[in-house]
Amino acid sequence: MGRTWSLALRRTALILAIFGVWELVTGGFGLGIVAVSPAILARPSAALGELGPYAESGLLWRDLSTTLTESMVGLVLGIVGGAALGLVLAYVRPISEVVEPVLVSLNSLPRIAVAPILLPLFGLGVASKIALSFFTVFFVVFFNTYLGIRSVDPELVKAVLVMGGGRAHLARLVVIPSVFSWIFAALRTSVSFALTGAVVGEFIGASAGLGYRLNIAAGLLDTKRVYLILLILMVFSVTLVELAKRAEGRLLRWRPTASLGT
Repeated sequence: MGRTWSLALRRTALILAIFGVWELVTGGFGLGIVAVSPAILARPSAALGELGPYAESGLLWRDLSTTLTESMVGLVLGIVGGAALGLVLAYVRPISEVVEPVLVSLNSLPRIAVAPILLPLFGLGVASKIALSFFTVFFVVFFNTYLGIRSVDPELVKAVLVMGGGRAHLARLVVIPSVFSWIFAALRTSVSFALTGAVVGEFIGASAGLGYRLNIAAGLLDTKRVYLILLILMVFSVTLVELAKRAEGRLLRWRPTASLGT
């Protein structure tokens, strides 16, 4: 518990220091230091001051719920789809040899380039943003699952088979524990990717969402609203990643951890 509080204090101090320097270089604290114009880099106090009007208008809750719904649905679908296909292709070698180059080529596509293709297919509603979040997450989870199964220690496989274990024992004792580690490693990245996919989709075309509101604010040169929305996105991204880390810690408590340094 002591180490947890110490880490929290150090992180808080770092965040406060960043905000302090940011406030200072944009003319805050009444010191007259203006290294960067607030019209270009909004003062953090001014940006956070936009939170009240944004919330009172009712748009904040609407935009936030829209973006989070799109990203979380896309995240869940991407995890399930990516893990399922990775599992199948890792076990069925003839199919994977044919399909793998196609999946690699699709994964190489920039996500923002895929958005204009998905919008005509799924429309301007939440479906196209969910599809983009899914597309962003799917390949991360798929390749982690696929490589996780292919990277199982062959000595462990031999040990289970020598002891009389069948395919069910092999899957339960060797494959699934190994793959879980790879999937949770992908999950930390996928949470942020899902949010990014939803926001990029809203940039291209939407009627609600944080990305949609950010696009409008940028067009109006409303830097205070722009930086406020960016701060909101960062807070929720960090929160979701921390939740993923906690879930990983609980579900993979059996996994030994290595500590480098003190």
